[in-house]
Amino acid sequence: MHPSEFSAESGAPDPHVQHIDCSNNAAFVLRFVVQRLDGGRAISQSHRVGPFHSGQTRRVDLSALRFHGQPLEVGDRVRLRVGAVGGVRRNGPDVAYAPNGETAVFSVRGTTLAFSIGQA
Repeated sequence: MHPSEFSAESGAPDPHVQHIDCSNNAAFVLRFVVQRLDGGRAISQSHRVGPFHSGQTRRVDLSALRFHGQPLEVGDRVRLRVGAVGGVRRNGPDVAYAPNGETAVFSVRGTTLAFSIGQA
């Protein structure tokens, strides 16, 4: 495998996914965007998804997104940027893209001013 396909922390293969699920397990209504990254920095983002209420999940097919008119390439890094309606915004963990049918599931928990985004 290519060295960039391994997580620096664990030495395990880095997950590559086609879909991202965002589950709202928080005490607020949320919105999110998918951000395309370059070196850990957001360089573009999708249209906003939401708002959606606690107990609901939304799925994004990364292969359908376009960033500045261009599709993602295998290995491109993306992350969720979640905003609590009436609260703060936070970045989720990033994942690598591949058109492989795999899904990364993220769970948002907490309140409008103090929440976390964890990968399930």
